[in-house]
Amino acid sequence: MDIKFITDYEEFYNDYMDIVRAFYPLIKTSENGSELSLRLEKIDDLSFKCIIEYDGKISLSEFSLEKAFLEEESSTYYSIKYNAQLKRHAKVALYDFLSKLTGAELPYGSLTGIRPTKLYHEVKAKGLDADGYFRDKLRVTPQKLKLISSIVENQAEFYSVADDEIDVFVNIPICVSRCAYCSFISAQLDKIKKSVVPYCDLLVDELDCVAKIIKSQNLKVRSVYVGGGTPTSLDDANFERVIKACAFDCKEFTVEAGRPDTITKEKLDIMARYGVNRISVNPQTFNQKTLDVIGRSHSVDDIYKVYKMAREYDFDINMDLIAMLPSESFDDFKYSVDCAIALNPDNITVHTLALKKGSTLKVDGYDNSEWKEASSMVDYAYKSISLAGYSPYYMYKQKYVSGNLENVGYCKKGKACIYNIDIMEEISSIIAVGAGGISKRIFSNNRLERLANPKGIDVYLQRKEKLINDKIKFFEQCSNQ
Repeated sequence: MDIKFITDYEEFYNDYMDIVRAFYPLIKTSENGSELSLRLEKIDDLSFKCIIEYDGKISLSEFSLEKAFLEEESSTYYSIKYNAQLKRHAKVALYDFLSKLTGAELPYGSLTGIRPTKLYHEVKAKGLDADGYFRDKLRVTPQKLKLISSIVENQAEFYSVADDEIDVFVNIPICVSRCAYCSFISAQLDKIKKSVVPYCDLLVDELDCVAKIIKSQNLKVRSVYVGGGTPTSLDDANFERVIKACAFDCKEFTVEAGRPDTITKEKLDIMARYGVNRISVNPQTFNQKTLDVIGRSHSVDDIYKVYKMAREYDFDINMDLIAMLPSESFDDFKYSVDCAIALNPDNITVHTLALKKGSTLKVDGYDNSEWKEASSMVDYAYKSISLAGYSPYYMYKQKYVSGNLENVGYCKKGKACIYNIDIMEEISSIIAVGAGGISKRIFSNNRLERLANPKGIDVYLQRKEKLINDKIKFFEQCSNQ
């Protein structure tokens, strides 16, 4: 961008910049770039003056922090909540300034965090009017407010925080090839063949550690989620021993099979044998030209063949689609949505393309900033999927997304994925195994502690003893605090 941003609160810089980036295509800059500054002046403990300057224009506004969102001053969380409130109000002031400057509205107003529904739950828990707060305070548009509130309503029967419940996440960051939009730290199978067996060995060892933690802490497993990458990229023998080690006593057992070119009858048999009851068969698109462009090494026919084969088992099936893929028009995306609906899966998840650092599309300079096209695609998906009998039940936002939009999971009645709700709303602890896995201990008093495994497969393998010992200590310490 040609905009230099200056603020006196450097810890808020990235959050401010998320708003600036979202407006950037519409902000006119001078030939040599322009400087945008935001400063906060304290009036009293809870009140501030916000001064924003850009290209000779100055905005002065005042705001006060809301006591409802603050802890007691003696609480260890007071400063965290205080800064969160300060940042939230400053972002609204910046949003208002840029909206007036450009004449544009962002669908989620000043919200840039990945979990809008979590904040909605929080506002409701304070006894406040969540709809009014999101509409009037945060500038969320009526359409997106309706989406957020309906998702929160649809989560009601699954939304609970219990200190003795936990989810298990298993990360297998391995794929048969790399998709052009992917920014995950996933390795191509042909480049790490020598590491596959050691990696699966350590996964099984970590899962054995998880079993001991669950037993010693008297925890109940809500769900198991095996993700990646593409777990079904593994050969049958390694895939089976990992899935077998994941077979905890729980209601929901998901394997994100994902790529049709990795799903075989043998893999489906293995999953059925060990109690998997939810899988993904992810097209991303039903247009062959796009599959070729984004590096998916399968055909549209493969999607149909694998889906038909998977339907012979008692799995709930999710299908992912992505709006704003390169070379796709609105009609192309509409066709994919219609194809997915016609197959009648249990879940359909609609992602809006995010251009992340490290992805081929980002490196190649692909532009996904066409707001109207992105909005048209997402709006069509919402209307058509809803009319087909699905309900939105979880959502999240990402940075660098087309139109500052969102990712939404839709489900048929009774087919919501517990893990997706738990991780997005942060209402259940997670024991994560595998490279890049992040364990979380979440308590009903709003306390949250994190423990991250090394991201790279090589480093992960080198730290076997330490990461297992760290995990045992982490859950012991959390339970004793």
